[in-house]
Amino acid sequence: MKILLVTDLYPINNENITKALFLFAIEWQKQGHSVEVIRPNFILNTLIRGRKISEEKIYYENGIKIYNLNFHTPFLFNVYNKLPDNFSLKNYDVMISHMPSGALMASKLLKKEKIKYICAVHASDIVVLKNIKYSVYFRKQLEKAYKTADKISARSPVLKTKIERIFPFAKEKTFIAYSGIDEKFIIKPELIKEIDKNNLKLITTAALIKRKNISPVIKALKEANIKNFKYTIAGKGKERKKLEKLAEKYNIRNNITFTGKINNNQVIDLLRQSDIFIMVSKNETFGLSYLEAAASGNIIIAKKNDGIDGLLTDEENAFFVSANYKEIAACLRKICETETNKLNEIRTAAINIASRYTLSSAAENYLKNIK
Repeated sequence: MKILLVTDLYPINNENITKALFLFAIEWQKQGHSVEVIRPNFILNTLIRGRKISEEKIYYENGIKIYNLNFHTPFLFNVYNKLPDNFSLKNYDVMISHMPSGALMASKLLKKEKIKYICAVHASDIVVLKNIKYSVYFRKQLEKAYKTADKISARSPVLKTKIERIFPFAKEKTFIAYSGIDEKFIIKPELIKEIDKNNLKLITTAALIKRKNISPVIKALKEANIKNFKYTIAGKGKERKKLEKLAEKYNIRNNITFTGKINNNQVIDLLRQSDIFIMVSKNETFGLSYLEAAASGNIIIAKKNDGIDGLLTDEENAFFVSANYKEIAACLRKICETETNKLNEIRTAAINIASRYTLSSAAENYLKNIK
């Protein structure tokens, strides 16, 4: 199958942005498919998100051709003018768009040529559809993209429910396109270590940005009054200094380690050493980190009605809370009061779920839904 992926959420030059779609593309290529990428960057939006504006040209990375296109206006004009004269949708079997800019770009391309089209739903799409600031132009254009699409791929059960509430017509053609984890994260249930509740080890792996809601976790650790704990925050971002000051304010700075940016193998090592993975981020599309942590034997604490909710289930293989620090603290106390055997059952159930969602199976299932 010849696949055209249209999204601005695709890294070039080793950018520090999520690699979920990059991993899909690489896996599809491994499975014998041909993949090319159009990366449509609405410059104002790119700057607001704190990303670098890369040179507008064709890149070749990992055997994949990437058209990096920069737009000063939100795709108001003929987008084909940005592409080579010999570019045609007829060269592909399917076009898959991700993120609002990808959907808008794909919709414009389809004005000139027709092709089987899949439009994905991320948390950012829901934000755009609900935010009054975007209602005049972007909502109308996104709705058009969803209506034009042969199928809609929701990136989580929560997002599937949300898009179908906004657009009832989506019920007829929406499927869930889960992300997948590298198999090396998966640990055998019999190898998970016992939790020492007197020396609790917690971890968050995330970009240190406001949306990840790490501040209420730090407040919750103070509120919960756990006897002895270590909390590892793995990642980098502009919120780090603020988080360090907050930890100092609550006199728990010595209990918290900020690792900065670390590589994949270091993430695995830290997850294997931890007891609880906690992240209550807002507007999480799916949250691959949850699956990686679950596969590594961690108890998962996540935000309800967001991200991984719907794949994991409260008190069966995870715990779901709001982003309120008192509710998080209550959950931590509950875990400490739960019998170790019960906690091991929850961890084992989470490993069993996570092990079903490998990168290779996720990529294959995505294309099966298209076929």
